[in-house]
Amino acid sequence: MQQSLPDLYACLGVARSATLEEIRQAFRQAARRFHPDGNPDPSASEEFKLISHSYDILSDPQRRTEYDALFEAAGMPLFVPQLIASRNQMLRLNEPQVIYFLVDIRATLWSNLPDPPLNICLVIDRSNSMQGPRLEQVKSAARQIIEGLNAEDTFSIVAFSDRAEVIVPAQPVVNKAATLNKVAAINPGGGTEILQGLLTGLLEIQRNLNSKSVNHLILLTDGRTYGDEDNCMLLATLAEGDSITVSGLGIGDEWNDSFLDQLASATGGESRYISSPAVVTRLLTEHVRGMAGTLAQRLRLQVTCDPGVNLKSAFKVSPQAQPVPMDLQPLRIGSLRRDEPVSVLLEFVVRTSDGSVQNLARLTVIGDVLSLGRPDERYMLDLQTKLTEAPEMTPPPLAIVNALDKLTLYRLQEKAWAAVDEGDVLKATTRLETLATRLIADGEGELAKVALAEAYRLGQTRQISAEARKRIKYGTRALIAPPKSKP
Repeated sequence: MQQSLPDLYACLGVARSATLEEIRQAFRQAARRFHPDGNPDPSASEEFKLISHSYDILSDPQRRTEYDALFEAAGMPLFVPQLIASRNQMLRLNEPQVIYFLVDIRATLWSNLPDPPLNICLVIDRSNSMQGPRLEQVKSAARQIIEGLNAEDTFSIVAFSDRAEVIVPAQPVVNKAATLNKVAAINPGGGTEILQGLLTGLLEIQRNLNSKSVNHLILLTDGRTYGDEDNCMLLATLAEGDSITVSGLGIGDEWNDSFLDQLASATGGESRYISSPAVVTRLLTEHVRGMAGTLAQRLRLQVTCDPGVNLKSAFKVSPQAQPVPMDLQPLRIGSLRRDEPVSVLLEFVVRTSDGSVQNLARLTVIGDVLSLGRPDERYMLDLQTKLTEAPEMTPPPLAIVNALDKLTLYRLQEKAWAAVDEGDVLKATTRLETLATRLIADGEGELAKVALAEAYRLGQTRQISAEARKRIKYGTRALIAPPKSKP
């Protein structure tokens, strides 16, 4: 297995042609930025160790020559981030200011890399509530997935209620007819205990765990699990450490969307709302088909802020829009696929310093490149902005404006539900009505009708519809991702 080499020159912020004196100066500047005695960021200590290591190597002529040879042999980076800032400069003020960065991560090399094989487990809720069209559509989707698998792919199915059963053991699907018969025999019954299904499914993936495969668990459920949420989250954390991604698809309106969001986000996976059984097959097969073009799995974004700078929020814009948990560093941002960037919107709160340039943060993009079996491939860069005494007159880039406009809609519905939870019906209805007005202005009439109807229901009954709440939440979230270009 070829190990990735960190870019020690980027770590110090110098060119590869830098002189020894330039390396010394850069080390002193970087050390001042990230020394843990002066930088409260939790990641500063590790960053300072890497800076010291970089200086030790690059300040020694022989070790530098050996490193240069190894780095050159590793070839060009396989993915790079591109940055779009909400402003080109900031006023030098004594009060906090906000600046946004859209981090657009793209693959740089695809033509020479084959598609990785799949190691997928489908974990199906077969509790009593799944009886009828829901389970039948899930089984139909499973059949389509099986028909589309290659000889190199590994596939398994686990069905669960209050206990779990391996329906199809993890192995290449050699006899598709026999496998399809096993899928057809899945019948509903029992309650919903997601922990049972999650644990059994992860064990199936572990049987064929491979650093060159897409290791992915897909959970489909229509109900709530009770009392085992913490253990499910622990399993998700362990799965992420083993390079296994977990995605969750919720059917109907009775499942716990907050829990499923957290479960998926802990591994960089996706969580989706399926409004009716009729769309199960399309969404699930699209989800699996997209995995075939994966370059890097377990994509993470380490953000180490400079003193006076705070990362306030992070939101994944594409390919599947969803919040990024701020309590996990590095940030889990999913998988990087063929011809489809991963874009994350970062919001920083800044107290400007003296000088003409403000250092904001160091970003390190980390991912496991599957086709090469290369873990922790990384690319590092620094965020900076100019400081000025005069206000900037240039409007923000359109990509930032569009992302923030749609993100505002999503946050409006979040605030509406928060007001409901606080018992403030008037505030909640006002926010839903404002959301509906904004949606109409953006040409989203159908979603606006749902928001207005829910505002009316809330005002009349002081209750909300679980279905409408999910439609509004996931509907506004879907607006954030830019439309995919047609081939």
